[in-house]
Amino acid sequence: MKTPYEEFLSHIAEVELLARQNKNVFKKEYVLMHENHQSLIEKGLEQHSSSFHSMCFRSLADGAPIFYDHKTVDFDRRVTDLTNRYNKHNLWLLAEAFEYFEDFVELMYAHLGHKEPSAWPSKETKGETAASLAEKPFEWFLEKSKSHEKLSAKLNCIRQRFPSLAIIEKSNYFGIDFRFTICLIEMLRHIIVHNGGRIIDFQKFLARVFGQAGMSNNGNYDPKNLQQINYFVETDGSRHRIFMRDIQQRGTSFTVSRLGMIINWLLAYADYIYKQLISPSYFTSAAS
Repeated sequence: MKTPYEEFLSHIAEVELLARQNKNVFKKEYVLMHENHQSLIEKGLEQHSSSFHSMCFRSLADGAPIFYDHKTVDFDRRVTDLTNRYNKHNLWLLAEAFEYFEDFVELMYAHLGHKEPSAWPSKETKGETAASLAEKPFEWFLEKSKSHEKLSAKLNCIRQRFPSLAIIEKSNYFGIDFRFTICLIEMLRHIIVHNGGRIIDFQKFLARVFGQAGMSNNGNYDPKNLQQINYFVETDGSRHRIFMRDIQQRGTSFTVSRLGMIINWLLAYADYIYKQLISPSYFTSAAS
């Protein structure tokens, strides 16, 4: 039987596999599209490279077709649509990966409560005594974990019980503030799920991310954290959207995967919580 950590890793591995397959399909489709377009140009048939699409639906009364729009798609539009589709696919994979991460933190928080009920906030165990909590099965704590508290509150509880988490959040191999980063990824996931990755009000978005991380500083945001946000946000005039396509390394054939970067962060953070803080002994006691 897999441990919760192994299940989490398995789920994330599936997300990464889909991301790699999606990237390969994108590359092959782009190459084929470009080759076909070049072939038409060489034959003097570039005018035939566009496709035409009529849009219709069936009438509620008699089923007669009602045409409501038509689109002409040229080569440039096809390239744009292809890259947008690739980006959207990565956005949803990001959302899925973060939801697995949330589920994992719920489990870690539940195991902490089951092992050490006193580590939980008193409001979580209101009406219970130390004796009654000692008799509660793990499932009781898991249900509480799922139905109460935000992710940030669960992590804060783990952080208070294990101060080393707060230390490594600020001083780590990646050189980023993980307390801020987890809040950022959570907000990216929220925007993806509820608004298709479009950020309606960028200033409100910034305020929510920094506020959630406890780093508002009266609107004087840390430049390094702002730079991290801008790494995942594309700006077009006054419009902003989450950008999850790969970045071409200047002067090389290599690319950097934004999605892969975020998944690495989530994995590294979860790995530290599980192996260094919520030790496997928690799971032994929960299963017994």
